[in-house]
Amino acid sequence: MKIYDVSLPIKNDMLVWPGDQSVSIKQKTSVANDGVKLSMFSFSSHTGTHVDAPNHFVKNGIGVDKIPPEKLFGECVVLDLTKIDHQEILPSDLKSTEVKKGARILFKTGNYKYLRGSKFPDSYISLSLKAAEYLASKEVYLVGIDFLGIEKQKNPGHPVHKTLLKNGIVNVEGLELSNVPAGKYTILCMPLKVVDADGSPSRVFLIKD
Repeated sequence: MKIYDVSLPIKNDMLVWPGDQSVSIKQKTSVANDGVKLSMFSFSSHTGTHVDAPNHFVKNGIGVDKIPPEKLFGECVVLDLTKIDHQEILPSDLKSTEVKKGARILFKTGNYKYLRGSKFPDSYISLSLKAAEYLASKEVYLVGIDFLGIEKQKNPGHPVHKTLLKNGIVNVEGLELSNVPAGKYTILCMPLKVVDADGSPSRVFLIKD
């Protein structure tokens, strides 16, 4: 069995979505001086590898604490889309996998190279509205991508997010998939259980039997 940790380390000066609060991790006390180490964390609910809850974009949607756990754990597939020659993932790009009710699909696009830098890119590969609508029609459980957002930046009305979230599809962003081969895995995605939160940083593991 092999376990891949596909979560980004949360640290000061890491890349964040434009307009989001920068990460601040400060040590308040130390073992040497105080007998105990204590740190204070301050960052957005959409920092690093994170889950979007429906209420992020959907009025009266559930918070991250109410996401059904069965959507966060189970069989998933990693799709290698690093060779596509267009900026938005289309329904035709999904033909290599079985898209069915309860599916969990992670998109490996090559976006992860931007996650290692400090400058937000001008463009990146994102999910098209047509692909989001197709996934919603199939009642998939979860989608994920190797960048901080699954939708192109400044997309008026955020239709991709809204289509996914209003249909109960868990959206996992900021996955570190650079060393993960395409194929089937078991995913374990663990957002913090923050009451009514619109999202949460998450530890995510992919398990290969």
